[in-house]
Amino acid sequence: MELKQLENLLAIMATGTLTSAAERVGLSQQALSQSLTRLENQLGGKLFERKPRGMVPTRLGETVAEHARDVVASAGRLRSAASAEIGLERGKLIIGLSPIAATSHIGMQVASFAMRHPKLRVDVESGIDRDFVAALNRGEIDLALSSQSGSDHDGVLIEQLGSEIWGIAGRVGHPRLSKAKSLKDIDGCQWILGRNTELLTERIEESFTAQNGQIPQPGIMTTSVMFVLSALAHTDYLSILPQSLCSTMPSLLWRDLAEGEWASQVYLVRRKQAHLGFAARALLDELRDETDRALV
Repeated sequence: MELKQLENLLAIMATGTLTSAAERVGLSQQALSQSLTRLENQLGGKLFERKPRGMVPTRLGETVAEHARDVVASAGRLRSAASAEIGLERGKLIIGLSPIAATSHIGMQVASFAMRHPKLRVDVESGIDRDFVAALNRGEIDLALSSQSGSDHDGVLIEQLGSEIWGIAGRVGHPRLSKAKSLKDIDGCQWILGRNTELLTERIEESFTAQNGQIPQPGIMTTSVMFVLSALAHTDYLSILPQSLCSTMPSLLWRDLAEGEWASQVYLVRRKQAHLGFAARALLDELRDETDRALV
């Protein structure tokens, strides 16, 4: 049994088809099929059933994949450790950051940590909860900082690191927001809304209803934070954004008209039983220290 066979197996599990998996691992479909057949022969059973909707893992396939993730992840860490030891590359830390975590004080801590360790290469990967869990299980990232990881996932540990207050954002001098004293005062405004507020939807609607305000309806719906910031600065649209994102934007006005009710959590997500290198442990210590200071 070879490591490459296990990597090929996981590619099929992730994509659900031989065609997509072959593209991911850089093999022809025929070569990938032969790799799978050899692995099945070595293990003594079928790992997938070929169905009209794609490759469906058998019970044996699910069990093998669970252990294959451990093997592949361990092999990746072994390669990194060996390379660093013999000087083939500098130390490296790969972090997943969700859009909101990236713009919070926690994101700034990551940047500060990298500045103070110039010999360490820090790679930051963007994404959301499900992306990070999959990448952690494949050993592709060391840890993740996400605003959408409150629910449990197999194979990962979740730890709350901080919170983020959300409010109403618009341009400086916005004719309605600059004078607003309640959510009712911004009735009739046009909105740019993003999917990052999904975890707060119920609380947002409750706050507008309690203040007899109109619940925001999207004139524009987007997943691009940069588009939102640019549009707010040059139009009279409003949006619901985290305070830390707007605090560094002199062109934006941010108001907490919900009296602190719109708060989301930022979580540390890491793989269970994974070996953390020195750099990852050092960053975690700093993040936890900052969290402890904030609670004092």
